[in-house]
Amino acid sequence: MIRRVHLIESGGRGGVFNHTVDVAAGLTDLGVDVVVHTADDCDAAPASVPLCRCVTWHRASPNRVVRQARTSARYLLRTLPHLRRVIGSQDVVHLQGMFALTPELISVARLRHAAVVTSPHNTFVRSNAPGGGRALRSALEDADRVLVYSDADRQRLVARGVGNVAQVPLVQWTPPADPALVERWRAALKPDGGTLALLPGQVRADKNPELFVQAVARLPGWRGAVVGEDLGPGRQVDALIDQIGAAVTTAYRYLDVAEFTALVAAADVVVAPYQIASQSGVVAVAARLGVPTAVAPCGGLGEAATAVARDTSAEAIRDAIVAAYELGAKPVDTADAASRFLHEYTVAQQGRTTGRTRTR
Repeated sequence: MIRRVHLIESGGRGGVFNHTVDVAAGLTDLGVDVVVHTADDCDAAPASVPLCRCVTWHRASPNRVVRQARTSARYLLRTLPHLRRVIGSQDVVHLQGMFALTPELISVARLRHAAVVTSPHNTFVRSNAPGGGRALRSALEDADRVLVYSDADRQRLVARGVGNVAQVPLVQWTPPADPALVERWRAALKPDGGTLALLPGQVRADKNPELFVQAVARLPGWRGAVVGEDLGPGRQVDALIDQIGAAVTTAYRYLDVAEFTALVAAADVVVAPYQIASQSGVVAVAARLGVPTAVAPCGGLGEAATAVARDTSAEAIRDAIVAAYELGAKPVDTADAASRFLHEYTVAQQGRTTGRTRTR
């Protein structure tokens, strides 16, 4: 029997955090004792979700190396000892996302004889992710159960020899969109009242923002927007917009969950023209809000999207945007999501007891 579920999501922001708190809220509704271990400056969460703010990121430090060193030291000296004290032998520890100290987190759970479940969210490692390869290997090889969010990922991991993998829904906590915030975004991004294609979330090269701009430029009467924290390509995106005269607005800053939800609700189509992906929290949020989505044929994106481009050319992305707009949002049903997570936790714990669930 499961005594408590510890959901460990160290970042405290963005899609992985919002997924984690939605899982926690669902489990709480089922009467499960659950706690989310996360950052001390985390985003807002549902009132029903118990948060343990045991991670400090030192985000104000201007130097990345210093920031990472201070964060890691604090994690090793404070967070891991805290987790060792609160985790029990009848508990399930579910690690969400990839974190450089994933192997150490799993070691703490093992010391406490808890069942370990991992959800790396991506089955690949981005080139700029410190310790990403080490974290992914540990998440896949050292867990009692690995949970993924697309059939494409499940098949990929099975082919790699990961035996204890299961697919679960990519739920996202999506609070009701504030009508005033939605109207503010609409006024800012489509002042003429036109049709809006949106590329929201972190602005990264692997999300193909320049391809998005080129696709929107081929849509007469449409407007486009690239909105989110710039992690590198913002200058090139703006230069391309100026060069080809695309009707695309950019806004580079981090958005909290209320602003992000309103932003997505303001769009007519959300676009994910990514070059590499497992699944997309952005697509999941759009589905929750009833906004159609157009995606590149990449990873598991097509499993949840309204329309999938035939290839990764600007013309194909343009055609997928139009098709998504005409089709409307795909219905989403996550009613039994919490029960499915609880089932997988039970499988992990039973296997841990009998020694039969390790992935290798």
